[in-house]
Amino acid sequence: LAVVGVSAQAAFVTDWSYTVSTQWVTAGAGAPTWTASGPGTGTQNITSSQLDWGDPNGSLSQNPNGGRSGLRILGSPQSGVGTLATNDVLNPDLVASFQHINNPISGSYATLRTASVLTTLTLTPFNPAGGQLAAQALTFQVDFAETPNAAGTCIPEGTTTPCDDVFVLVNAGALNNSFDYDGTTYFVSFLDQQSGSLTPLSNEACAAAGAAPNCLGFWTEEGQAETINFGLVITGQPIVIPEPGMLALVGLGMLGAVGA
Repeated sequence: LAVVGVSAQAAFVTDWSYTVSTQWVTAGAGAPTWTASGPGTGTQNITSSQLDWGDPNGSLSQNPNGGRSGLRILGSPQSGVGTLATNDVLNPDLVASFQHINNPISGSYATLRTASVLTTLTLTPFNPAGGQLAAQALTFQVDFAETPNAAGTCIPEGTTTPCDDVFVLVNAGALNNSFDYDGTTYFVSFLDQQSGSLTPLSNEACAAAGAAPNCLGFWTEEGQAETINFGLVITGQPIVIPEPGMLALVGLGMLGAVGA
């Protein structure tokens, strides 16, 4: 009796549920570092959702007289739960929002130089239903430059007076990150939903923030707040971006080798 083996192709997952959390690293490797300054170093506040620095008696409110600057991970997307349709690249789910509040502060205060963000993502096949994949976590670094607020000290391409500050995402990574589930390869991407807020910076700006050339980041005008929103998409094929910087990926390197 001859027995013929028949292999079945696993069903393509059309929908996923997910949980994602994002927070600043507050201690140990990846904890914030600060510039050295004179006797008036000011105070630095470090929490999982906010980093701020400057005048000990100042306020982080968006106020030119606030005396403190800072970076926030906004509360709502800090910890998200939702569902995603595979290949719905036009509707990425908002999963993380970063805000820089840029107030004028004294040059005698210490300012942020580096910080790290920890993002953790867990996926579960929703249609057809399947077992939860292993959670994936990655820490990526931010380089930061608080530009002196004086004429003649602006970094080239810092177009406002007083000068813009510089936020750089260090390990932007690859555009797509693949993972295998039930014999099929999928791709996870984290995209700048504002398409253009996070862009390649000049080499002068990268150097000012302590980053390598061709870095990815954004400027924030003095006295203003800049918010960058990042969305999550899952696709069955790698996303092809027609022009560098048109859609900037937060290269979390996430799910690089997730097994079923």
